[in-house]
Amino acid sequence: MKKRSSVYRFSQAIWSIARFIIVFGLAFIILKPFYYKIVSGFMTRDDLLNPAVSLIPSGLSLTYWKSALSQLKLPESFLYTLALSVSVGLIQVIICTMSGYGLGRFHFRGRGLIFAVVILIMLVPADVTSTAQYIRFVFFGVGKATVNLMDTYWPIYILAFTGTNIKNGLYIYLMREFFRTMPGNLEEAAYIDGCGPIQAFLRVMLPNARGMMTTVFLFSFCWQWTESDYARMYFSEIPLFGNVFASISGSSNMESTIIRNAAAVLILIPLIVLFLIFQKTLVKSVTLSGLAN
Repeated sequence: MKKRSSVYRFSQAIWSIARFIIVFGLAFIILKPFYYKIVSGFMTRDDLLNPAVSLIPSGLSLTYWKSALSQLKLPESFLYTLALSVSVGLIQVIICTMSGYGLGRFHFRGRGLIFAVVILIMLVPADVTSTAQYIRFVFFGVGKATVNLMDTYWPIYILAFTGTNIKNGLYIYLMREFFRTMPGNLEEAAYIDGCGPIQAFLRVMLPNARGMMTTVFLFSFCWQWTESDYARMYFSEIPLFGNVFASISGSSNMESTIIRNAAAVLILIPLIVLFLIFQKTLVKSVTLSGLAN
């Protein structure tokens, strides 16, 4: 018995060591590019040109970080991007929650076709419709009563209100799958108490959907925060991270890359903080929606 127990403990110790090596190796492979983005911003020009310097700089310099901060136009671009991301996130939560509730809880003719359109929104690349959308927003209106909506938030707001903005199809799908999994006796109890469909939605379904609504808002916020295609297309005067980042440059290609790496890290810091705060909510909501399956 003693020999068996000692062999068992030895095998468990070997497995623990092997598991640590595997996990450490995978973590190193995943985190190395992100680590290099951070460290390279602290390197001097000599370190960048020195092939012997790889992961640990011989000296520290803040030159590239200062250049990234100035070219990102902080805090102006931060405030404009924050305002757009929060407002678009709230609009998409409202529109996608109502759309997902209707598709998930009501049976009506054409529901399958509408859901197919939602899936189509998810699959069609934005490049397919971007030119038509741009022309429409430059000449927005009917006949001679047109107005140019460039350099305003309205193009993004209109896309969000109509359910055709970035990843809107995914958000509707998430809300639909969540509402489908909710027990029907909740609504039946509300109907017995005298509630109509709208009251049942507001008083019963919405309080139970707060976690998924938070997840949709965070997804929308993150995608809008780092979105660059629409930012370059619709905004030239308003500084957003998406269009300002594309104009970042240095005295050489190598320095341009280092400055952009530093700028990318600065842009991602708020998103990392959000993820750390709402990590449990995100994982739980995505699991309940069935997306993880």
